[in-house]
Amino acid sequence: MNSPWEHKRFAEESLRRIDAAFLPGTSQEVDFLEKTLGVAPQARILDLGCGAGRHAIEFASRGYRVVGVDISPWLLDAARQRAAAAGVEITCLQGNVAHLRTLLGQTAAFDGAIAICESGIGVLGGWKADLAFLEAVKAVLKPRGRFVLTTYNGLRRYRKWEEGDERFCFVRGIQHWETPPDWGGEERLVEEQRLYIPSELRMLLEMAGFEEVAIYGCAPGSFQGQPLRIDDIEMMAVGTA
Repeated sequence: MNSPWEHKRFAEESLRRIDAAFLPGTSQEVDFLEKTLGVAPQARILDLGCGAGRHAIEFASRGYRVVGVDISPWLLDAARQRAAAAGVEITCLQGNVAHLRTLLGQTAAFDGAIAICESGIGVLGGWKADLAFLEAVKAVLKPRGRFVLTTYNGLRRYRKWEEGDERFCFVRGIQHWETPPDWGGEERLVEEQRLYIPSELRMLLEMAGFEEVAIYGCAPGSFQGQPLRIDDIEMMAVGTA
């Protein structure tokens, strides 16, 4: 199943919504990420699912060396253009994060890594694929390097499920999504995402070898390490390699 992000129209329309909803909070988010990762300028940062580069560019403007990975060539083109306009340099790699080891090679060593806004986990093909992805992230981090991941809070989806709702299989934890009937012009786009509850996400990170795993609540422009609430849309996980 192809990712919707591999389709030009979907990527471009989504970017307009992302800019409106998330760009204003980027600086605050990077303030928190910088502190949580425990990094300083000149450190190497890996931005997984970097999109149009809003975090990567902000990190680069603060003196970090950033590698961004994304499946969408159109979003990466936007990232390169925006980086040039901001007068900073980032390295952009196009590909599926499920193939992270191949994309980065065997010698990659990063001081910290981020995957923000459901950037990869859950849509790679099930929990085994997600575990392999997390193992690959750990493998490219330096010892004691930290990883910050945000994703949907599955608890909220379970609580909102009602009888007859076929979009969510609560036994498998799978959310089904497809483009609306008025999409038009292109093939129908579909995607299935594994939604994790906090304890599952923590377990996956620990199975991948991460230590000191912590789960927090988060919202756009409000990364503060706040306690997760059961109805938060997103949750944040932090782990140490």
